[in-house]
This record gives sequence, structure tokens and C-alpha cells, in this order.
Amino acid sequence: MRTLIIVAHPELASSGTQQFLRRGAELVAADWQPLSTDFNVATEQVKLRAAERIIWQFPLYWYSAPAILKAWQDQVLTSKFVLHEQGLAGKELGIVVTTDTKASDYQSGAAEQFTLAELLRPYQALANKAGLHWLPPFVINQFRYQTESQQQALLIAYQQYLTLPQPATFTQRQHWFAQQLQQMITNATGERKAQLVLVEQQLAAKQDELEELRWTIEQMRGDD
Repeated sequence: MRTLIIVAHPELASSGTQQFLRRGAELVAADWQPLSTDFNVATEQVKLRAAERIIWQFPLYWYSAPAILKAWQDQVLTSKFVLHEQGLAGKELGIVVTTDTKASDYQSGAAEQFTLAELLRPYQALANKAGLHWLPPFVINQFRYQTESQQQALLIAYQQYLTLPQPATFTQRQHWFAQQLQQMITNATGERKAQLVLVEQQLAAKQDELEELRWTIEQMRGDD
């Protein structure tokens, strides 16, 4: 999966959230592209053509993306490129959005009154017009308040969002994790490698239990 992450953050260097996500993107070899005001339109279009999955990643500013993304869109996503040349058709478009607001606030009757799905609808409309396959947005709420274990779970979910079919099934996520673990084992040495092998064995045992449970459930359904 060739994933292009277009990062629109006016203060990227000072954003702990974005630096954390960048490490996750590097681990799965995704193309991390921070936006600036100085870019070449033809070069940007070449990058878009080469990608299979395009991610627009940004903090939520007044219910939308920072102005730097809109400026880039206005110049790069020309009618000729998007409509006449079908430069984006058949690709996937995902949104990774960060916000300091609680997830529960984005619903009817709550503090923000609207869901994030509603607020991000213009990007979905653009995807529809350009022939892009729209992915469910990946929302990160209040990163700074997350525990270390929550952030580690977020890192895995983010990497899977960049690489797996969306929405990913449990089996696809499990297979992905097994592949990542195997790669870590290959690169590790000594005690660290022994610890990872033990984890792999424990996961394999759990997998056998899950397969047996799935078979039992299927048999019960068949009996009905």
C-alpha cells in the first residue's frame, strides 16, 4: 500500500501529537509530507498520482482544516487534474484529524452540537466528485491526556489505518500485528529477541483458542 500523508499543521515542529504520529508513519514506510507555502504544483500532482491511499492530516481549527491545506487544495486540485485527467480516480482518501475536545462533545445536544462526520462532510463531497473512495475518518481526541498504554494503542491503530483495508476486520488487524511482531523478532537480538518470541508463542496460543471458539459458534449456528 503506497500511502501519502499530507500533513497540514502551521506549527508542526512544536506539535507533540504530530511528532508521535510521524514515528508511526515511518515504521510502516508511509510517505510523510508536511505542507508549506512553497510547493510546485506539478510535483504535488505526481505524488498524488503515485499514491494508492491519500491521507489529509490536520488539527481541527474552527471546525475545519488549517488554511494551509485549503491553499494547497486550491492550487493543486485543478479541474484539469481532478476532473478531465481523472488524476485521483480510484484512489482512497482518508482524514486524520486531531482535536483537544472530548469525543462525547461532538454529537447532537452536546457542547459542539454536530458530529465530526458532519463537520468533515465537505471532504467527503470532494472525494465523491474526484472519484476517490472515502475512508472512515480517523479521529484523535485529547492526545495530551492519554496514558502511555492509550498512546501505544493509538499508534497501532494509526499504523493500521495507513496500511490496512478500511474498515479493517479483526482478522486483518490480527494478521497485521503478527507480521509486525515477526519483523521485530527478525531485527532483535539477545534477551529482547527471546522476549518477543515468547510473546509470539502466547499470541499463537490465543489464536488457536479463537479459531476453536469460532468453529464452535459456526457449529451452533448450523444446528439452529
